[in-house]
Amino acid sequence: MFPDEYKDTLLRLAETDEDIRTLLGLFAVLKGYTTEESIAKNYTALTEKDCRDPLRVLKRWEILKVGANDEYLCLSGYEDVFNETIAAYAPQPGDLQHFLERALAEGDLAALKMLEMLLKIGKLGICGFSQYELLRRDLSNIFTSSTFRRVEEQLIKERLSLYGKRRDTEFLELFLSEEDLEPVKQRFYAWKQEQLAASPQVKQLEKMIKEQVTEARREIHDHRANLATQAGMSAEEFEDTVGYFSGFDVDDTSFFFTSYMNVGKDKLYVTVTDQLSRFDILDWKDYPVLFVLEETPKYLDDIQNVFANAYPKLKDRKIALVVPGRVAYANYEQKLFSKLVERLGVEELNELPRALKRDERATGSQVKKFPES
Repeated sequence: MFPDEYKDTLLRLAETDEDIRTLLGLFAVLKGYTTEESIAKNYTALTEKDCRDPLRVLKRWEILKVGANDEYLCLSGYEDVFNETIAAYAPQPGDLQHFLERALAEGDLAALKMLEMLLKIGKLGICGFSQYELLRRDLSNIFTSSTFRRVEEQLIKERLSLYGKRRDTEFLELFLSEEDLEPVKQRFYAWKQEQLAASPQVKQLEKMIKEQVTEARREIHDHRANLATQAGMSAEEFEDTVGYFSGFDVDDTSFFFTSYMNVGKDKLYVTVTDQLSRFDILDWKDYPVLFVLEETPKYLDDIQNVFANAYPKLKDRKIALVVPGRVAYANYEQKLFSKLVERLGVEELNELPRALKRDERATGSQVKKFPES
């Protein structure tokens, strides 16, 4: 078949069948992630139809073939003709800002959490998890599996996201350019700022931390003044008392309410969020950190597997989680952190599983229960 014949056949099929035009439009935007699973999920969400019939037609007319990774591809040698022709059928992105405003107005927490994660997680995922696996597991755990499927189908149907899969890569990607995403990120950030300003929990926590830092500064100052007197020096000759609290703000990448405090040699990052996903705890980079939560994550008992392929490993991180008035977990020990946990109404500190058992069996080493920060 000559290229002109291939193009004429492709155009004739597309012009006489809307389903084939829709299918070809998906090929234009999926860019190689065209396994039957990828095509079926997107096509069904867009049309509520089965994609197998139009696929059979395109195969029968020798427009498509099946590649080495079970993806559908155009016949070899016709790539330029195929890509140039199907570009006209590519679906145009929907209005993500409208989707966000509707979710805010309806209080659709699942849609908002899905959007938050899509704005944060890259297409390739992290640490042995595909991006889609992180989304599906976390949203299904926080809400339900059916809720995750509902939001996923809605995003695809409104031409806001695309599902793709090929071998070990599986993703749900927002169907917009970075330039188009920027206003959405800004609106999401502004909404989080509104939440922060209205949060009594954060205001109470800020008050606690300010009081703790003030008391600690006073204790350190008095101690240094006594030392100075004993040494025959003025208190001013000693270094300034170290004690600082940044106050809470919305982090522009995690969208959490975050703050930083230090007293003496101790430092601590404090983060407030309603839900801490696997991606969030794996991706967090500042330590020691205390996550203040409404509920402990469901994956906590399985945290060894969450961190199985992570870098740094869990043993090299300093992570604590606390549900005020109920429970606290940590894999490090620190005076600053311990006093704050007491103020939060938690008397006993539990050990955060540290994923070290396998290493200990291999080396025979003994590890201290909580490493000093």
